[in-house]
Amino acid sequence: MMDWDLFWKASGVILPLLVAIYTFLATRRTDVDKQFEAGDERMDRHEGRIAWLEQTVQVMPGKDDTHRLELMLSEMSGDMKAMCSTMEGMKASLQRTEDIVGRHEDHLREKH
Repeated sequence: MMDWDLFWKASGVILPLLVAIYTFLATRRTDVDKQFEAGDERMDRHEGRIAWLEQTVQVMPGKDDTHRLELMLSEMSGDMKAMCSTMEGMKASLQRTEDIVGRHEDHLREKH
């Protein structure tokens, strides 16, 4: 015959343990699926962002382009300095011409 006292004591330990294992296994599967779905969505967003960054970087100027631009700016700076010195010479020449014309005007005024 069965000892009912031992049966109830054993079921008090084993039954909650079985319920805990069942609950863990039943809920774990849906949580894992939800986590995988969230991970898939996040990976899709990351792939889109990475593709956008790759396209952006491909159209950006490289170091050779930047160096070429730097050389062109340096050349333009030299040209501007040359133009500035030429303009200074022209300014001095124009000032001398204005002085001469002024003296001619003064001379013509004195004669009349």
